[in-house]
Amino acid sequence: MTRTAVPSLTAEDWNDLYASGRVAPRLIGDGERRAAHSRLSLVRGMRAVDLGCGTGKWTRQLAAWGLDTIGLDFSQVALEQACAAVSRARYELWDIDNNATSGLLLPGSVDIVSCRLSFSFFDRSRLLPNVQRWLAPRGRLYILTDVADQHDRQLPPYECAMTEEEISSLGNDGWHVRNMFRLNRRAGIVLQPSGSPGP
Repeated sequence: MTRTAVPSLTAEDWNDLYASGRVAPRLIGDGERRAAHSRLSLVRGMRAVDLGCGTGKWTRQLAAWGLDTIGLDFSQVALEQACAAVSRARYELWDIDNNATSGLLLPGSVDIVSCRLSFSFFDRSRLLPNVQRWLAPRGRLYILTDVADQHDRQLPPYECAMTEEEISSLGNDGWHVRNMFRLNRRAGIVLQPSGSPGP
């Protein structure tokens, strides 16, 4: 996994990828379920938003835990596939990097913001300050990312990885790392805004 730069795929590119079935399923293992649930201190009724939700597998997992969950993505085709699955989760079309929130996410309105295998596609300079505003007191940001390895194959344009250096820098700029875990070649990171109340 040698590339960590953000691919410049448009919504139309993603629509084509999802329509053709070329995007690999984002399977969720029991290890991730256990690690994420315990480290996020999830409680039924929490409000969660899943950014870059794709076909909604993780969005549905959050909803299955009893969270009031909405998945956001800018691929209409991905969201159509997400909506085809039976779930209490909701989905909205939104270009996170380029469009205003339009009242969708208000300050202090969510307990969990999730970027499962999507964080590296976003403009971090825009995303992270926005997430800080959206999170309620004690709110947390969950990131799951592939970890780049210089000896690995080149990633296809619809996948992204972070280097160890990029991962370690996530505790800077107004954030601190609440917890981190490894799942083979993926890393899970739970961040909380600096100065926010403890558990």
